[in-house]
Amino acid sequence: MQKLDVTAKDGSAITAVAYNADSSSVKGIIIVSYGFGEHYSMYTGLADVLVQAGYACVLYDLRGHGPAPDGRQNWFGVIDSYQCFLDDLDSVTEAAILAAPGKPVVLYGHSMGGNIVVNSLLRSSSKYACAVIEAPWLGLYVKHSKLLIGFAKFAGSISSGITVVNKLVVSDLTSDPTRAELYVSDPLYHNRISFRMYTGIRTGCDYALENAQRLNIPVYMAYAANDRIVSNEASLVFAKNAGDKVTVKEYESCHAIHNDVKREDYFRDMIDFLDSHCR
Repeated sequence: MQKLDVTAKDGSAITAVAYNADSSSVKGIIIVSYGFGEHYSMYTGLADVLVQAGYACVLYDLRGHGPAPDGRQNWFGVIDSYQCFLDDLDSVTEAAILAAPGKPVVLYGHSMGGNIVVNSLLRSSSKYACAVIEAPWLGLYVKHSKLLIGFAKFAGSISSGITVVNKLVVSDLTSDPTRAELYVSDPLYHNRISFRMYTGIRTGCDYALENAQRLNIPVYMAYAANDRIVSNEASLVFAKNAGDKVTVKEYESCHAIHNDVKREDYFRDMIDFLDSHCR
């Protein structure tokens, strides 16, 4: 593992690490954008799977996630704007290209990270060979009322720091009790989201569904049959609107497919997809 020196467009430091990037034989380098409330260290297991398959992997922390920079207060779930997510991913991509020059670059997004990855690809995909999207947040399992959506938009416009506790439960993330305990015991795993973050992600959902036809690179989309967090219907609408660029597969799993009981089936299919597009 090596630390990457990544500076965001606004001058902030982005915490990022690369696995296996110094190997000249890697098939490609995969940048992972994780789900809401998580942090990059929760994905070292996924990085190991990718490294064993012959890939390099970059993990990084999103705004409002991971350790607070310089002891900043009111950090969890707070962002200045949704655009920060897209800008930071672009900055990490530039660092990944330098870490493994000449290798195919791939985006991987889970849940909220899937929302970010999709929106990045729809705006600019020229740097990427393909992408993997796992249970993307393109809509929620429980639909929110127009009143709540309107209030969130109003509150977020007033302040970036107004947060609420979400209602995610660990049993909706994974049916594997060992993996579930890792969420519960992790001091950096959080359940706070600001109204500004929520509104930005929701706007990203709308943009993705309305502009899916702009997708121009291959995407592997996995969704969970037992997902009670995001909307599978929204994922399938996106895939349909994107046409033959998206390969879709359902897994008998909870939301975090990579952490569920049958994750090995998902890993096998994902690696097969990557191998067919990283040459």
